[in-house]
Amino acid sequence: MLLKMGNKPEKETTEQIWRELSDRLRRFVRSRLKSESDVDDVLQTVFLRIHSRIDDLREVDRLESWVFQIARNAVTDHFRKRRDTKNDVESLIDDSDDANSENATTKLARCLDTLIDRLPDDQKRALSMYEFDGVSQKDIAAQESISLSGAKSRIQRGRASLEAMLKSCCEFQLDRRGNAVDYETVNNDCCDKACS
Repeated sequence: MLLKMGNKPEKETTEQIWRELSDRLRRFVRSRLKSESDVDDVLQTVFLRIHSRIDDLREVDRLESWVFQIARNAVTDHFRKRRDTKNDVESLIDDSDDANSENATTKLARCLDTLIDRLPDDQKRALSMYEFDGVSQKDIAAQESISLSGAKSRIQRGRASLEAMLKSCCEFQLDRRGNAVDYETVNNDCCDKACS
């Protein structure tokens, strides 16, 4: 186990974290990325962040979840960076369907935030951890002190509730790829006007 000095980890723990968690972190990152070179790049970013932020860690007993949160954020940043690069290239191509889709998607994302906040707390936590933070259903079950089937059920109920709220709120027009290109609000009070 990692060395502790009082409540703070010692400075040498970055190397210990590498020895103890690098294989699991590599599997975690590899399960989300296709290219082995991308996996290596993200892992390097993860350990640079760990090394530079180790002094910010306040609860040593939460070290592992802290490390995996850094890894999730690094994977998200990797995709965001790739998406931004892809968007830069795609913005040079005039495609009105994509422009409408982006506009509708952006508005719907704001609406989703509002609707997610209306979910029961247990569903909101489970769905947010799974969809936005990349936490596995097994880890959600452990963090919430429930069974694996209970975690899966919360996520499914949260998705079903969101779908029902969206359908009662808006009528969607989809493009050939199934992306929302436009929508019409059918219930003005459904999203606190976030969708309008």
